[in-house]
Amino acid sequence: MITIRKVTAQDKQALLIVEEKSTPKLQYLPQVFEMFVNDSRGEFMLAELDGEIVACAKFTVLANSSAWLETLRVIPEAQGQGIGKKLYQRFSEVAMSEGITTMRMYTGLHNAVSKGLAEYSGFRLEESFLGFTKDVTSAKVASSNSFERVNKATLPQLQPHLQNWHNFAVMNRTFYKLNSEQLTHFVEQNQVFEDKATTSLIICGARFMPEQALHIAFFSGDATACLDFATNKAIEIGTKQLSCFIPNGAEKTKEILQGYGFAESPTPFIVMKKG
Repeated sequence: MITIRKVTAQDKQALLIVEEKSTPKLQYLPQVFEMFVNDSRGEFMLAELDGEIVACAKFTVLANSSAWLETLRVIPEAQGQGIGKKLYQRFSEVAMSEGITTMRMYTGLHNAVSKGLAEYSGFRLEESFLGFTKDVTSAKVASSNSFERVNKATLPQLQPHLQNWHNFAVMNRTFYKLNSEQLTHFVEQNQVFEDKATTSLIICGARFMPEQALHIAFFSGDATACLDFATNKAIEIGTKQLSCFIPNGAEKTKEILQGYGFAESPTPFIVMKKG
């Protein structure tokens, strides 16, 4: 029998084992478990099969009033028994209780199982993305630009450049659809910076695990100035890597990143949407 229930603090060790078994190359539950459990909205859920914890998933409510579905893990021994479908059913129940009308998730372009489960649950392809990373050295980049935190940012400021990013900003593989509320959230998190001299703006930071990477969610204006700033900020906070996701087809931005030394991930990513 499959049972879905909320995660409690006592479930941590069992869920770390679930993640280790299900996604050995992508593990971050140790760093985010408490954040997920203590989230005041949405739901951190798990699945039990005949009383054994075999899966988990997180329904996160974003500032843009949509839901982000993440960390869906099912151990190999329990796959193919309808557990994923049960978790998606619970997603829909939570969405209804939270008054959420739009849900999104992401997966690899070639992950047919994950994509198929989302499609079975009514999700459709919204966007595809390319991921880029660059290792950070200890040497700061010489720059004459002066970026400062933005206390207020509006969508009209970004409007000339939003089309190139398909209105998305990405941190920690969380794909945020930009609206006024989401942009305000980034500002409140001190993640929006502007260089007035070059009318350049960058959104960068981390949703979690800031020691692992500085995520460049969006930039406009002088691209080199923005990337120099991100590099120096990463060095300043002691992080190991720069990360940037862009919509597939944004060729100019792709050329800029590659010219700056970013390496493209081997597999594109897709965002699925319902509502």
